[in-house]
Amino acid sequence: MTDVEQATAGGPLTGWRIGVTAERRADQQAEVLRKRGAEVVHGCTMRTLDLSDDDRLLAVSRALIAEPPDATVLQTGMGLTMWLEGMDHAGVGDDVRAVLRRSEVLARGPKAVSAARREGLEVAWSAPDELFSQVVEHVAATGGRRRLTLQLDGTDEEVLAAPLEALCDEVVVVPVYRWALPIDTKPAEALVGTICTGGVDAVTFTTRQAAVHLVEIADLSGRRSELLAALDGERVVPVSVGPVCSEAMRVLGMTGLVEPGRARLVAMIDALATEAARRSAN
Repeated sequence: MTDVEQATAGGPLTGWRIGVTAERRADQQAEVLRKRGAEVVHGCTMRTLDLSDDDRLLAVSRALIAEPPDATVLQTGMGLTMWLEGMDHAGVGDDVRAVLRRSEVLARGPKAVSAARREGLEVAWSAPDELFSQVVEHVAATGGRRRLTLQLDGTDEEVLAAPLEALCDEVVVVPVYRWALPIDTKPAEALVGTICTGGVDAVTFTTRQAAVHLVEIADLSGRRSELLAALDGERVVPVSVGPVCSEAMRVLGMTGLVEPGRARLVAMIDALATEAARRSAN
C-alpha cells in the first residue's frame, strides 16, 4: 500500500474546510483531503518558471565543467533533476554529472539527498533540519570553500548567495527554476477573503514561497494584517509541510502552526488529522 493509499484509509477531517495553496501535487493533496472527509478550497499562490533550457544555466554549467567546484550545495531534488535533464538536452549532462561526482556534495534535505543518490552522487553531509541556515553554518564550521556551487531553489539568489560568499572565495549560482505569482491570482485572492472571514478551518502550505505569496497577494488588497490575524491557530490553522516552510510562516507572522515530524505531504495531512481529532475530543 502506498503512502497516499494509507493516508486515505480514514480520518477525522469530516466537517473541516481546508484551503490549499499548492501548485505542484495540488490535485493529489486535494484528493487525500477529500477522502479524509474534508471540503477543499484551492487557491494556488505560485507558479514555477522552468529555467532549465535557459542560456544562463547552460553557460554556468559549461563554466563548472571548465573549472570544477570544490563543493556543491543541492537545495532541492527537483532542482537537481531539472538541471541535469536540461543539460542532457544541451548535450553536456554527463559532463556535469562527472563534475558533481568529483565535488563535495552538501544537501539541504532528504529529497535532494535522494535525487543525488539516483544520479550516483555521494552526499558528504545534509542539513539535519533541512534549513539553509544550517548549510551556511556547516560551511562556516568546516572552513569555507575555495569555489562552491549553489543550486538555487527559486528564492532570490542574492539572499541565498550572500552568506556563502562571505565564507568562500567564489560562489557559482545555478538558476534552475524561479517562483512567480500565478498568471491568474483570482483564486488566491478569493482564498485570502475566505481565510479573513473564517470560511476555512485550516490552510496548507507545502512550500515557503506559497506562504510568502499568499501574504503578498493579501497585501496587494490591503488585507495582510487581517489575513495574519486569522491564521492564528485558533480561527484558522496554518499547516506546514516541514521546517523550511514553518520558518518562513513564522517570520511572516502566522502562529499556532501544525507541522509533521517528517517533511512529507502525507505526514502533513496526518498531523492535521491528529489536530482535528484533538479538537473534537476537547
